Amino acid sequence: MARLRAGKRRNKRTKMVLPVRVGIMKGDGTQESHVLHTLDANETGVKLGGFRGELKVGDVIDIHYRTARAKFKVAWVRALENSPEKHLGAACMEPEKNIWTVSFPRETDQYEEKD
Repeated sequence: MARLRAGKRRNKRTKMVLPVRVGIMKGDGTQESHVLHTLDANETGVKLGGFRGELKVGDVIDIHYRTARAKFKVAWVRALENSPEKHLGAACMEPEKNIWTVSFPRETDQYEEKD
């Protein structure tokens, strides 16, 4: 039987670079919009690149790809060395939506432990 180590993703991510628009609700009720790109994704999460603003873990963002959109929760933010750019990981809060218009393979990630 396979077990997952705590804090690691359950399904393998697929490398794909797609342009997306990310909407961030600010504290004063206004919304910021950023154009970013995916680095990899699966049906439950995404890794984004090209972010230059301020976000913290737990913030809710809207990701728009083509005509589809879904809410995601920021899982981590990592600043790149010698660059103003940041990468961020986000988990989908609407698992019934697949905004990427692709079907993902059902493979386990390398983080899964085999018995």
